[in-house]
Amino acid sequence: MVVRSVWESWPARWVSHLRASRPLRLLVLSGAVALAVLVVALLQYILMLRDKEIAAAQRELATLNLSLAEQTARSIQNVDLVLTSVIDQMKAEGIASPQDMVRLGTNQETHDLLKAKASVVPQIDAVMLVGADGQLLNFSRFYPAPGISVADRDYFQALRDTPTDRPVLGEPVQNRATGGWTVHLARRISAPNGRFLGLAVGAIDLDYFQRLYRGLRVGDDASSISLWRRDGILLTRHPAIPDVGKPVGQRRFLEVLAKADSGEFLATDGLDAGTRVVATRAVGAYPVVVNVTRTLDDVLRGWRTQVMTIAVAGLVGVMALVLALWALARQFRAYEAAAQAMAETRRAMAGREQAELALRQAQKMEAVGQLTGGVAHDFNNLLQALSINLHVIEGRCQDDRLALPIRMALQAVERGATLTQHLLAFSRRQPLRPERVDVAALIDRVAALLERTLGGVVRVEHRADPGLWPVLADANQLEMALLNLAINARDAMPDGGLLILEATNQTSRQATNPGNGGPHPTGSPPEEGVCITVRDTGTGMTPDVLARATEPFFTTKEVGRGTGLGLAMVQGLATRSGGGLTIDSQPGRGTTVRLVLPRAGLATAPPPAQQGGEAAPTATPETANACSILLVDDEDLVRGATADFLTQAGFAVQEAADAETALGLLERGTAVDVIVTDHMMPGMNGLDMVRAIRARNNPIPILMVTGFAEELRSDVAEVAEGLSLLAKPVVPQSLVRSIRAMASLSTAA
Repeated sequence: MVVRSVWESWPARWVSHLRASRPLRLLVLSGAVALAVLVVALLQYILMLRDKEIAAAQRELATLNLSLAEQTARSIQNVDLVLTSVIDQMKAEGIASPQDMVRLGTNQETHDLLKAKASVVPQIDAVMLVGADGQLLNFSRFYPAPGISVADRDYFQALRDTPTDRPVLGEPVQNRATGGWTVHLARRISAPNGRFLGLAVGAIDLDYFQRLYRGLRVGDDASSISLWRRDGILLTRHPAIPDVGKPVGQRRFLEVLAKADSGEFLATDGLDAGTRVVATRAVGAYPVVVNVTRTLDDVLRGWRTQVMTIAVAGLVGVMALVLALWALARQFRAYEAAAQAMAETRRAMAGREQAELALRQAQKMEAVGQLTGGVAHDFNNLLQALSINLHVIEGRCQDDRLALPIRMALQAVERGATLTQHLLAFSRRQPLRPERVDVAALIDRVAALLERTLGGVVRVEHRADPGLWPVLADANQLEMALLNLAINARDAMPDGGLLILEATNQTSRQATNPGNGGPHPTGSPPEEGVCITVRDTGTGMTPDVLARATEPFFTTKEVGRGTGLGLAMVQGLATRSGGGLTIDSQPGRGTTVRLVLPRAGLATAPPPAQQGGEAAPTATPETANACSILLVDDEDLVRGATADFLTQAGFAVQEAADAETALGLLERGTAVDVIVTDHMMPGMNGLDMVRAIRARNNPIPILMVTGFAEELRSDVAEVAEGLSLLAKPVVPQSLVRSIRAMASLSTAA
């Protein structure tokens, strides 16, 4: 009684729990949905397997049917060839009238010919010659021929009234003595003037096809192979049925063949009971059709076994899901009790999650930087090939009409190189050439450029403190950074406004984050530096946009007006130069960007080492006439274009697609004055190749053209002698000057 009482109270307790707990109701609802989804998925999978089994059976039947149709066509064609040879023989005898037909068609020699022809083709039951009146003239079985008339046969009437060179297949005829079925293939015999003289007829033994089909295994015993005339008259079938020779009505396969020469379908109203998978195909030039069928039960026999297995597995899965839901529901109340305690734990973990979020963001930015650097490297190679080929075309082209398109294409290459510089600057692979920069003069120059380009829409003001310190930075990158900031300011003031550029000296004690608009600091300010401020009166940025302002590829501009790399490049310049970046902005109150760069020392910064920049172009053009170059690059486009240009410039160029090939050429004593090589290559890279050459005490000058010049600056120290670096994409004339300079140095040495 106690057990019964507990059992009866169990539903009431669960109903009470469901009413009291909304999350529990959602859990139960989710479980019910999951069960329904599982059941529906199982049913769909089972139906999909069924469709696959039927489709596979249709493909198998179609393949078999194609083979049978080809064999049937050959069998009928052999009979047709016999008839054609007989007609050709008679025409060679010169028949021109019905009397000639009777005279030649009834003699012993013609009988021997028909008998010989019929004996070599197993499917021929007999060969006959028929006169113009339908009377049998000669018969391969008997001589003389029996007095039989075929004037009432369908093939005789069709060929008598219609001049044609195509054969006609008659209705099947049953032999009264043997019970066997034959079908007659007839050809018209015409005089040279087209007059009807008679027929050559071949009686095809349909038991031949019955025996052929009997030897094939299609499926179970209920499967069938049948041969039909195109009008729906059954010619033969295995297993045999008593309907041979009869029109059995409009069949489904006739509807299919009305649209195509073959097809597969499911038939529910066939000659036998039950649904069947049918493959039907018309036989070439003859009006016959071959059908192959399998019962659907036979096709789905393996599928039913799979369904049983899946059903058992699905039942187990459903039971497991139900038990899991029941266990979850039992534990749910305990989880609700623990939820309050876990809230405190979550608050304690919030700080940790923020730190992890920052770490993930940093990792993501690093990954994007690496990806960007790789893309820029490949883009550099494409730009290199384009630039060289365009210069080659410009040098060879004598048509003034092409000069402007070539110059425009070269300008597009230059714009692509600028974009690549942005990408490399963001990924920290763009080589920086730090030098003493007069910021005041730079701001004057940039402001003058902006006043000319921005016109009267945006008013430009600039100022610099007296005694402004010089900074240590890459002048080109700094000018590009200021232009990027100015362009962003212009886009933020579509209706006009004020753009201010100013520069002041700043120490670390003065490096604060002024403003109350949500500063966006990046990097640490130097001990002594110069703060360059770019301020606008534009629309400003919302806090969420400000938070992502320096994120690469993030932009609020419409498509085609921004790459999202401008501020990312400025941030990269500040960080790599040892400075910092601060952004202060509020909606409707404009934006202020402060770029702090370190103060340059009293001594002038040394110029870039020869191995870190472009080789000094101090050679005479005649150097190229005796200069042999080994060009090493794995990119076919770059290597081919460069080799063509250098050859045009007068150099003798040998090419190598990788470092191993280049080393092999040197080992074989190939005479080379200068090696021009890429760095990033599969297998051995360019720097490893340089080390291998130097290890052999070979002092040959080497010019490395690469998009990773900055990264290689410190690595080339050990092999710096006789090695120069050029950053991609390089102007072809600069490449020529560098090669000539290195060749001159080699000659002088």
